[in-house]
Amino acid sequence: MIGIVRSSDEDIRRKKMEFWSRTGAAVEYEQAIKSKNSINQIKNLVELEIVLKNVKGFILDAGTGTGRFAIPLACNPENVVVALDYSNEMLDLNRKLSAQQGINTIEYVQGDIEHLKYPADYFDAIVSITVVRHFPQWQNILKEYARVLKPRGKLVFEMCSGDHIVLANRISPRFGLRFKKDGFYNFEAEVPFDNLHTWLDSIGIDIEDRLTYDFLNNNCFLKIVTINDLGYKIVRKAIGLILRLSPLKRLMVWMELKVLRYFPPSFSYNYMVIGQKR
Repeated sequence: MIGIVRSSDEDIRRKKMEFWSRTGAAVEYEQAIKSKNSINQIKNLVELEIVLKNVKGFILDAGTGTGRFAIPLACNPENVVVALDYSNEMLDLNRKLSAQQGINTIEYVQGDIEHLKYPADYFDAIVSITVVRHFPQWQNILKEYARVLKPRGKLVFEMCSGDHIVLANRISPRFGLRFKKDGFYNFEAEVPFDNLHTWLDSIGIDIEDRLTYDFLNNNCFLKIVTINDLGYKIVRKAIGLILRLSPLKRLMVWMELKVLRYFPPSFSYNYMVIGQKR
């Protein structure tokens, strides 16, 4: 394979933030969240159930986007939610969507997840979904989250499974960062679970639970079986059409939450972590 020159970590970080702060990004993001794609709907439903089950109290939704977690969390009158994002456009649409649901208690803050303007031991819980994984500086972000969490506070986030990438490349070496041509948009931190576990322990976060989930999105084994990109797209489209049936969709959500979650992280492209600060 010809070597691929990747942008510097800081360049990736800057370009990611610029990309999601551009005009129109908030609408694009919300349309993706509300997509009728049943595979994405299953992912969203699983994530929401995990978040609502584990997050309560004084909550920071870090990288809130248009509020897919902030708004449901704020529906519980026992919660106080701070919705933080780098993009003011994301926050504006978040505010508009929450107002449409009669929610006016969310505090909206423009800020940088790597440099939070809060004192230590401040929040009861932090939720940060589809955020941490996108930055090379994921260790710095998690360290900052740990700093502002209260002792016994909960941290919920998901990560791209380095275990999955490594195992798939043993079968067919074509997956992950070293095979990607895009320097920033497609970047995802491919972190093996043991590495993440060690890092979290070093910053005072104990892992209460790890859930392997989202088996149908970007699954490298499915890509291997379908041989090429066209075959993968056709099979994924077919699976998506089948799962439009509500009973099957609910069954898949149940399977991921109750059964498939126990599979090793090498089985899926994503895994969720529920941590607690010591």
